[in-house]
Amino acid sequence: MSQSSNERGRTERWVGFIILLCLAGIAAGVYHKQFSFNPAVLVATTAAPEAAKTISSPAPGEAPPTLPPELSAFSAPETFTADNLYDKVDGKADLYLTAGFVGLQCQRLALKATNDTWMEWFVYDMGTLPQAFSVFSLQRRAEAQTLDLTPFAYQTQNSLYFVSGRYYVEAITAMPTEPMMAAMRAMARQFVAAHPPGAAEIPELKLFPPENLEAGSQGLQIVDAFGFDQFTNVFTAKYRLPNGATNVAVLAFLELTKTPAAAAALRDAYRSFLLANGGKEIESQDAVSIGKPINFMDNIEIVFVDGNTMAGVHAAPDAVSAAKVTRQLADSLQKGKP
Repeated sequence: MSQSSNERGRTERWVGFIILLCLAGIAAGVYHKQFSFNPAVLVATTAAPEAAKTISSPAPGEAPPTLPPELSAFSAPETFTADNLYDKVDGKADLYLTAGFVGLQCQRLALKATNDTWMEWFVYDMGTLPQAFSVFSLQRRAEAQTLDLTPFAYQTQNSLYFVSGRYYVEAITAMPTEPMMAAMRAMARQFVAAHPPGAAEIPELKLFPPENLEAGSQGLQIVDAFGFDQFTNVFTAKYRLPNGATNVAVLAFLELTKTPAAAAALRDAYRSFLLANGGKEIESQDAVSIGKPINFMDNIEIVFVDGNTMAGVHAAPDAVSAAKVTRQLADSLQKGKP
């Protein structure tokens, strides 16, 4: 069997496991729904209490977007809050809400030259740069091509995506002509000029070692990373290790906690979660001093602590590659923290 087939098989087993966890939680979630609130909804509602549910003009105090000369408005702008985000992005609203969503403004814009070639422009106010980066990373397309716009920006055949400070922006068209794509890029440049990203640095990303790092693979999962509900703000990065004519993928991760004791408690809780759900500790000559490997659904997990940082590798295909990335990550953490 090929390496890619093995990787797909491992992914499918992980997806199946997460689905089972989700199904188990649905019944409880439905039962408790009427007695609980989504914290993200509360945060967003507090941040913008006066916003209208859906309006056909910009939010109070905000100017309409400045358009490049080749574009004109194809529809009135709309504004959405946490209360009705489902109306616009049904099926994805929870992704934004749990990441700290504040508000969305969107509008359809057309090329003046044709007036029937249009795109839709989405501006998500996510409150902070890390929260904007989180939704950017979780929605990254496989066909992404880096865009020289901000540190976090790319385009595909018919769309572009970027982060500028607290804002996560999408522009999507069903008619990806070169004039339309050029107009979308011009619109993006104007937006960045009006909303400068500043330093646009996320210090946690610098803790990942650069060797064998897959470009553009860094991410942030704010809640329930790997199906474990005690993880919050887990940063990830994918590594590709040479393996003969192919390579293997290993996902490294880390979470900064307030104290070393909190990091150790989080490590122990995750190990217990894995072992309680069928994981088995295995003997290995590598990385045992850092963290004993656990075979979980035919993948290797290693988790360790360095000061107030809980870190490790997730779903590695074998103990050797898991140990290599773990050692590299541990060495990198020793060099300093944000």
